[in-house]
Amino acid sequence: MGGTEENASSGQLMGFLNAPEGRICSWGIPLAECYGVRLPLDYDGPVPEGMFLTEIPEGEYIVFEHGPFDYRTENGAVEQKIEAAMAEFDYEKAGYRLDLTPGRIFYFYHDETRYWKYVRPVEKI
Repeated sequence: MGGTEENASSGQLMGFLNAPEGRICSWGIPLAECYGVRLPLDYDGPVPEGMFLTEIPEGEYIVFEHGPFDYRTENGAVEQKIEAAMAEFDYEKAGYRLDLTPGRIFYFYHDETRYWKYVRPVEKI
């Protein structure tokens, strides 16, 4: 469930929209939750009122992932498994620490037909 992914978001622009397919939930410091979609870096289309575009900084990330699952019967259990994996993960032993620099964003992908991924920015120690 844990692994490193370098430059996971290089060249991405995030548009925070409530779209059922490919949505990304993002939170940073302080905690705030919203929905988003991945857009091409050169996207210049409309942005709904109350929404905004933000570029996800390039950097190193640790990704906690679970494969496909049945939303109706397994969603809660999958979330608990991922939460436990993140709580138990020894960042220091892996040579990392969470990157809590302002502007770094913690986010997740939730598409039960493919995966549930939590993506956390890290820095080497």
